[in-house]
Amino acid sequence: MFCKVVFDVPLDRDFDYAVPAELEGKILPGSRVTAPFGRVLTGGMVTQVTEISSAPEGITLKEIASVVDKRPLFGSDLFPLARFMKSRWGGPIGQILFALVPPQPYFKLDATPTSVHIDVKTPKFKLTPSQENALRTVRALAAYEFHPFLLNGPAYTGKTETVLRLAGDVLAGYGQALITVPDVVGARQFIAEAEERFGADNVFCWHSKMLMSKKKKYFSAVSNGLPCVVISTRSGALLPFKNLRLAAVLDEEDDNYKQEENKPYYHLRDLLLFRAKAHGAALLFASGSPSAEMLQLVHNGQIKQLDFKEPVPGHAFTPQIKITDKKGEKSKFLSDFLLAELAENLRKKETSLLILIRCGYANAYYCLNCGAYAKCKKCGAILARENNPETGDILVCKKCGHKETLQQECPQCHNLIFKSRGGGTQKIVTELTKLFPKAKLLRLESDTLKTKSGQGFEALNALKSGSADIIVGTRMASGALRGAKVTLAAVLDADLELDSPDFRASEKFGQTLFSLRGHLSGVKDGRLIIQAADKESYDYSPLLAGDYGAAAETETLLRESFSYPPFVHLFKVVIKAKETDVLNAETARLKRVGAKLALDVLGPVWCAKKTDTLKKQYLLFKTDDARRADLLAELDSFVPAKKVTIKLAADPYDFY
Repeated sequence: MFCKVVFDVPLDRDFDYAVPAELEGKILPGSRVTAPFGRVLTGGMVTQVTEISSAPEGITLKEIASVVDKRPLFGSDLFPLARFMKSRWGGPIGQILFALVPPQPYFKLDATPTSVHIDVKTPKFKLTPSQENALRTVRALAAYEFHPFLLNGPAYTGKTETVLRLAGDVLAGYGQALITVPDVVGARQFIAEAEERFGADNVFCWHSKMLMSKKKKYFSAVSNGLPCVVISTRSGALLPFKNLRLAAVLDEEDDNYKQEENKPYYHLRDLLLFRAKAHGAALLFASGSPSAEMLQLVHNGQIKQLDFKEPVPGHAFTPQIKITDKKGEKSKFLSDFLLAELAENLRKKETSLLILIRCGYANAYYCLNCGAYAKCKKCGAILARENNPETGDILVCKKCGHKETLQQECPQCHNLIFKSRGGGTQKIVTELTKLFPKAKLLRLESDTLKTKSGQGFEALNALKSGSADIIVGTRMASGALRGAKVTLAAVLDADLELDSPDFRASEKFGQTLFSLRGHLSGVKDGRLIIQAADKESYDYSPLLAGDYGAAAETETLLRESFSYPPFVHLFKVVIKAKETDVLNAETARLKRVGAKLALDVLGPVWCAKKTDTLKKQYLLFKTDDARRADLLAELDSFVPAKKVTIKLAADPYDFY
């Protein structure tokens, strides 16, 4: 007997091995094995078992050394899933397969309890007409086969409650349900609510910060088909479900659902469309500000939209919205209007939330007269002030590395007086401490969430309890407002988001604002303040009217006119090298790949800030459906020159 084995290496092929007599019958497709690979024993995965060897005549095959698993960790959908991921986002099949299973040899399936206690607690309150319609429609259409839906409506219209009730249906029928949230913070917040409704033993939380012992327990239970509701970040979609009946994605527009920093590369939306169809499961996407890609799927008839129009009782408020600037004002970060509103909230003992959308531009240099930002003369990106002990402070472009002096003339009003925006959340907290010395101030960003005892978790609790006076956070804070007692929210650097190389910048900016508006509609006298250097840089009229559809329509028309997703496919190729000449030569080779297929190729564009030791730039390839597979095959098989590395990202979300 013989078998084919792949390894967790960047080689897109399998290798032939002989199966010793004592292991015959124990090796199946999907089994993890150890086998001699080069001069060492290495973990591999069996992709095929055959009676006849495909090796050339006269070649003596090496033998499999041992079998790791008594049975494969994944079911029959393992290889179709891996092949789909390869065809959609590229990458060697071995690396994709090994990314779907936990690391060996420390991980083997546990025995799973054969009996479970299921008692779903359903709240007794009256549902809105939109909720009743959604439940009726999903239950009717998705009872026995795959159906995808978009639950579309602002915050406090009952989308999440609808998802939970449908998950309860699945659990009561001894099936498996998956509910994904954008980040670890959201998973930890949501888990308590799910456990109260479904029972702690029936709810599994899955994310990157979990202990391996918990991962082993939950992976085994899911693989063995135990009835459960899994609350997870994007990686939960890769679990080996045996009886998946429902998958739901909350806040589907969030770009955390795209994985492109580590292999395997994928987008949760497309991955779950494939997996739910393979399992015949219902698929729900919930959003108050759907992505352009999602709305195009609805437009094409691939996903059915269910609108949530009525707010749930007690949350039918309309927040006040004010767009302001800081022209000529003394504070580095806060307008006089915002300072007055913060003082009023402190007087009323209510919680305020201040958000920095783009912390990376903490020291952006702007005109004190009109608020325009100093921009790089080479690439047009925003310049930031940087301390240099040898030459004194200078302005540096974080995109191309170009340096300029502090002496700038405003391109709009020709003023010569500039100053830096200041800093990140810590500097804002420092200034607020001076202005409001008795206020309780907390920071909510990734750095403060690294440990459970960190200030970030105190801030998360304070959002719901109202125990803090002012919370200063990054964009992620806007996604943690479910059930929050925040009455004042302010975006401090509004139009910085729009000065970025990301074609989705305007959409992301609008989604953040609509998210804040939606959450503030759940409290009486909610206020949203938007600080912008230029109040005319964005059309705020749809936000003021609460009409996300109008904003989305404008965005869609722009995307179509400039040929950007969802109307074309993008491939981003990052090229890295130490020598500029080598880098440019390899970039030219890659551009010829696009020319060969008659495709538009944009760039090269410098990646972030250059260093003396490594230079990076990227190309963007635009392709249609007909040539997408050919382009992916060409790029996936491209062999770079020595001392050059390349990284391929299909449908990229990172442009820095």
